[in-house]
Amino acid sequence: MQKKNFKSSEQLVKSINSSNKSSTSRMDYYNRILSSSCSTDMIFQRMISTINFKEVVPLPKNNSMFRFVIKCFNNTNNVILGPLKISSGITLTDLPSLSIPMSHYNLNKNNFVQDNFIHRISENETEPMKKFIERLRFIDSRMQMLISDYIRHIDESSPIYYMLKKNNVTFNQNWIFTGIINKGNNNTEYINIRYFKDSFKGKKKIGTNVYCGDDYLDEMADLLSRDTFCYINGNIYPLIKVNYIIINECIVNNIPMVNFTCKAYFVDINFIPNSIHCSTKRI
Repeated sequence: MQKKNFKSSEQLVKSINSSNKSSTSRMDYYNRILSSSCSTDMIFQRMISTINFKEVVPLPKNNSMFRFVIKCFNNTNNVILGPLKISSGITLTDLPSLSIPMSHYNLNKNNFVQDNFIHRISENETEPMKKFIERLRFIDSRMQMLISDYIRHIDESSPIYYMLKKNNVTFNQNWIFTGIINKGNNNTEYINIRYFKDSFKGKKKIGTNVYCGDDYLDEMADLLSRDTFCYINGNIYPLIKVNYIIINECIVNNIPMVNFTCKAYFVDINFIPNSIHCSTKRI
């Protein structure tokens, strides 16, 4: 039996589309975490140089897959990145110029549940966004280098030793890397940022906070938690943390390989006021 205050996906979409506005901000929090990771080129390069794999562990719900847990600064910090104005922090009024249009489908064409927003990279990005994208590429390159080094020096104590051995993986062959930036058809590049579909706290619908400025969008979180079809598009400030690299076996052109997927998650999904469009109609 459904609760009396249960809203259908269509009702949630209607409510979200009519109320996506905010007058306050979470800028203090964002500036605090950005200041120690990427507020200057020197701080960003220091963060990049200290990124490492803290451990490799099986996935909680699938023991046949594994993940590298990613940390930096001697395993004490998360890898954090977000667009910034040149040599300064950010304010609420800066967010529109530091945001990017992103799209999400709760279900893909094959009806698989999705947990990501994507942005198509164009040649029309603002200077702060070009800098952000350049830094994403640095992170992806660092991850590829760490994977190659890990494979080169692996021994039997590693949880993925036999997976790599079975698939004849060496430091430079029989493995592929899927980065935060990846290519689609016609070499079009996309930024792929995820949210935590499962809630870590009983009071929240999903494991990632959803805001418009400082206003928590409970109905949007409810919509993102569902396994029914909906389309969401809006301008989002892409503040991310790079948590994991997922490791799984795959087949590419009939050749057994191992895939390493770098997963970046939103710190918050923070929409720009009046930019949200939702629909439950399949396009």
